[in-house]
Amino acid sequence: MTVLSDLADLVLTLGEEKELPAVSGLYKPRAAASPERGKKFGVVALADGSCGFFFAGLDDTLSRLDTCDLRQFTEAPTLDLVKNCLGTDPLSTAVGLGALNAVSQHLLKAAGFELDRATDPLGRLDLAGARHVGMVGFFAPLIKRWGDYPGALTVIEKDPQFLERSGPFEVTDQTDRLRGCDRVLITGSTLINDTLDNVLSHCDPRAQIALVGPSASCLPDPIFDRGVDVVGSIMVCDLPRLEALLEAGQPWAEGTAKYCITRDQYPGIRKMIRST
Repeated sequence: MTVLSDLADLVLTLGEEKELPAVSGLYKPRAAASPERGKKFGVVALADGSCGFFFAGLDDTLSRLDTCDLRQFTEAPTLDLVKNCLGTDPLSTAVGLGALNAVSQHLLKAAGFELDRATDPLGRLDLAGARHVGMVGFFAPLIKRWGDYPGALTVIEKDPQFLERSGPFEVTDQTDRLRGCDRVLITGSTLINDTLDNVLSHCDPRAQIALVGPSASCLPDPIFDRGVDVVGSIMVCDLPRLEALLEAGQPWAEGTAKYCITRDQYPGIRKMIRST
């Protein structure tokens, strides 16, 4: 069992116990988008306004989104889309994770869990006190200001375009370099390619670990069970505005809000649902 299969099982089980809102829309990024992060994500929206992000930058997902009939997704039962996240087709898997994230946001809201929009997930890792930070995925905004931190930085990145980057950090494709890190920052995109378990297997059990990014807007339960300390992601506050921003390839700040969930402050989705 992987974290993704555990997530899907959890969402499917909870979703079958109650009536879920239907899928109301799928919002895609432009196929001609630049490598900037925000232009590679799409959104699955449910009828109650709950939304989930999905990464559309793998394989031919972007080009296929531009040419396929989106009704195959928007007219499908919600849980059928969630099941697709465990499949092998890159497009269906990506949209399936978006549906899983949207249902997760719906369940958190239905359980009365208030997302913390004030806490910075990176602040919870205390990067200023770190000896050696491992970063799985090239987080350009953080790397640009890395000179403000005293510790060493090693970036784990499989995309060849990043391996030649230079600066006050090292870039490598060797995941086992995480073993020497006391802080680890992992991109949520490890969920869509189902590599999160492998990444975590290379982390020091004593390290403080955060999973961050739009793709991590899922239920955090299986992630916390594997030792991750913090999950930081994004929720949609103004869907019409976000749709326009996605289409234009613009930053999302006006349509979304960042949030943070910490393992020591999260009671668990089953416990919360039983108490509602």
